[in-house]
Amino acid sequence: MKSLLQLFNEWEIQQLVLLSFMLQIFLFGTGGNLRQRSSNTLLRGTIWIAYLGADMVAVYALGFLSKNEEHNTQESGTLTENHPLAFFWAPFLLIHLGGQDTITAFAIEDNNLWLRHLLNLIIQVVLALYVFWKSPGWRNVQLLVPGVFLFVAGIIKYGERTLALKYGIINGFNGEGGKKPNLNQDASYSSIVRFALDSSPSIRHLFAGHKPYQIQGYEAIFLAGHLLNEAQLVKLVNVELGIMYHDLYTKAAVLRTRSVTVLRCISQVSATVALVLFCTSDKRRHNRVDILITYILFAGVLLLEVCSVFVMAMASPWTWAWLKDQRKCRWLANMSWTLVSSNIIGWPEERPLWSNSMGQYSFLSYMGCGEKLSSLSGCVMRLIRKVARAFGAGGEDKVLWISKLLDTKCEAVDKEITECITKWITSHGGMDRSSSASQQQWPHLGQLLKNRMREGVADFSGFVVWLHIFTEVYMSHVGTMDTDMIALAGVCRKLSNYMFYLVVAHPASMVQATAGNPELALEAMRKVVKERANCSDKAAVLRSFKEAFLGETVQDMLTSTHREALEEIREMWVRLVMYTAGKSRPEMHAAQLARGGELLTFVWLQMAHKMLGDAGEHIIELINTRTAPSLEILYTFDFPRHN
Repeated sequence: MKSLLQLFNEWEIQQLVLLSFMLQIFLFGTGGNLRQRSSNTLLRGTIWIAYLGADMVAVYALGFLSKNEEHNTQESGTLTENHPLAFFWAPFLLIHLGGQDTITAFAIEDNNLWLRHLLNLIIQVVLALYVFWKSPGWRNVQLLVPGVFLFVAGIIKYGERTLALKYGIINGFNGEGGKKPNLNQDASYSSIVRFALDSSPSIRHLFAGHKPYQIQGYEAIFLAGHLLNEAQLVKLVNVELGIMYHDLYTKAAVLRTRSVTVLRCISQVSATVALVLFCTSDKRRHNRVDILITYILFAGVLLLEVCSVFVMAMASPWTWAWLKDQRKCRWLANMSWTLVSSNIIGWPEERPLWSNSMGQYSFLSYMGCGEKLSSLSGCVMRLIRKVARAFGAGGEDKVLWISKLLDTKCEAVDKEITECITKWITSHGGMDRSSSASQQQWPHLGQLLKNRMREGVADFSGFVVWLHIFTEVYMSHVGTMDTDMIALAGVCRKLSNYMFYLVVAHPASMVQATAGNPELALEAMRKVVKERANCSDKAAVLRSFKEAFLGETVQDMLTSTHREALEEIREMWVRLVMYTAGKSRPEMHAAQLARGGELLTFVWLQMAHKMLGDAGEHIIELINTRTAPSLEILYTFDFPRHN
């Protein structure tokens, strides 16, 4: 054991430098498209650890080098005497601190801390220079000259990261579009991408919370929302979400500037010159392992730069658009478009540029009867409930947060859900709103909704919880279904679970419409159900809820034509999603992009193109209390009062 510790101490700096290098490779591979299109919690947690760990390891390694005189690696001498080449690695650590082009910020809050990173830049550069000055390298011209070139590359790299964080501040953007967006009804995917690029400054202002009348050139975006068909609008929103992600969380925004492009070229040339000078230097006095590690670091820096050229430059739609405008670079533009439209590193037409997933959480999971007996989360939740009851911890109400952690799932946003949402937005966001302003017809759900509204819907969370459980009750009474009805029922259940997830398991800061306390509503319903049935029996839970909250008012609906009733339930949940998206906070949508995006963000941006919701000119309210229809306001449930 003692010999292992001695070996570890002797080669500690080598291990730290290689660990720092491996963390940079991991961040480059996972921080771009993989993170952008995934909502996986494990992947996000791993990236978070690597994101924080990369800086910690590099800073610790610099500190380790600065204390070399006091740190004995062997009884025979210090790090300076045994591994003099180790001090040549200080500028490599600066390059690592500069991070990768595919990830600059892990969360939106990191961008607001750009001044802290600027201070860290100054401190770490001074520390690296101090380390190099204390080493014998500055007396050796063969190491001094390549070291200077590496310092140039490292300082530029670190400065790029700090500037990218500054550019990523959502409220600090004051740019305006360089070209007026232009689009036609027969727009191809390349035209849609070009339009999204030209209109990106306006979209960014929209994410910052600005109203359409405050955004210059927003009329073109509004007009595009009416020129495009449903499929084209979905593609446009996908591209806009991809642009927003790269501008906020990668170096894409700064790499488009001329000054940073010049500095990047200087950085790459400096690293290449440093490698050539090191290769031609006399290395006979240095340890072979140290020489090998130095070559690995050089190869890693240059390889990551080359990969970045393809991933962040040539596969960038901004590069393609710029090359297309240069008449003499058509072949380069074609090559760039090939990379942009590729499935591996690009922005393919048929692949969403966000996670394309929706959270799922249900009342049955909260009650402990929504999971299979063999599932891990079901076993864990049953064990927690037993322990809570045994120790008098209060039972179900004390383990809600654990249930949300274990029982929350993600489902893909399939074609049916996308179509029903886009169709509603298109039909209600048209130029002529006279048809959409007419009174709604609810032959099956009308009486149920009216009765619920008479009781008041000030507690929106409780209202959603109640409708969610009603949907579960109705689904349990649906008998034999054909293929179309199975798909329809699946859409209803997914939308119901998604809205329940938003108001119960999602941060309240995302959804402004979440008035009331969902935990109180859940607890009240749990107590009523618990008095009437065994909470572990799904059928008994649903039956007790029906008896306690629905009574005979829903009996006719349960025996009615299921297809028509399911279509109304789907319409009800689509309208609730629209209302919630219309009341959501724009800046939280920008923050959600770091987690793979949210269906609510996808819906909100589509609505913005149609001027719907609080971000547009036509707001959406939950119920209509007017005596006459209004062309300026859309209502989720339109039951106007009569004089």
